[in-house]
Amino acid sequence: MKVFLPGSAIGLLGGGENSRMFALAAAGMGYRVHVFSPADSPAGSPVSEASWDLADVSVRAPYEDLDRVREFAAAVDVVTVTAGDVPLIALRAAAASSLLRPSLKVFEAVESGLGTRRDSSKTILADFSVIGARGATGACVFYDPISIDRVDGVFDVARAPAPIGLKLTRKAIALAQDILEDQDVTGIACVEFTLSETYELTVHDVTPHPHAAGHLTVDASVTSQFEQQLRAVCGLPFGSTQMLRPAAMAVLRASAWESGEPDWVSACTLSEVKLHLHGNRRGHLTATAASGTLAKQIVRAARASLASK
Repeated sequence: MKVFLPGSAIGLLGGGENSRMFALAAAGMGYRVHVFSPADSPAGSPVSEASWDLADVSVRAPYEDLDRVREFAAAVDVVTVTAGDVPLIALRAAAASSLLRPSLKVFEAVESGLGTRRDSSKTILADFSVIGARGATGACVFYDPISIDRVDGVFDVARAPAPIGLKLTRKAIALAQDILEDQDVTGIACVEFTLSETYELTVHDVTPHPHAAGHLTVDASVTSQFEQQLRAVCGLPFGSTQMLRPAAMAVLRASAWESGEPDWVSACTLSEVKLHLHGNRRGHLTATAASGTLAKQIVRAARASLASK
């Protein structure tokens, strides 16, 4: 098994908030980060430019420029993925020039369809995700399930641990582990579940890279999903997935800026709240508290306060 120690160069295919948070985790452990992504940030956006500044090398080019992808991959020790918009042709080009973790097989399986489309006619009792990591030796670790609130079908608020009970938690983690093992995943993955009113547990999607729901692990867990991805692809032992406190997060979208700059002071007045801005008018708020329910109330109140000035 190849082990890549601090000082190695990690290639990231994909930009955005996941790339930024991975780069922060990698820098803290002494790794160099190269990022390949299309130019997707408005010129002059200070937070957007700061996210690119975190990379030791940044390449802005279309994923379809396969020569650039191969050149990028050849210059690093291992390549991984932080976004869901990377096409298979780019992944194949990267895998031909460097070690790709997870492997190309995983992305091909996801592309062909892992999971079942959500049935809007069914009553959903719970909508939650299980994030896990698997190393090249087959060792796995899993975070507590994270419950998801959606608005018009779009991810909006998450809390952990999900209030689904120990028996269902164990069943979901066992199913997630089966998927990671069947696909021979080396890296991080998120398995999305729903529980119907007939108590049928259904897998709806598998994401072979960091997931928005796992952003709360940065503040709530001993080891974030981004550091765990780094450890997995570099062949290092895993960090603890233990939660320090129950937590919740709320997504910040461009609409938060519609009336001008949000009132960051009001949001940060709540001492339990952490602010994360990712550039291009996107970000999230995280809160930790004595319970997931209380954390969700706090983070929703913080988000509502952004428009109060």
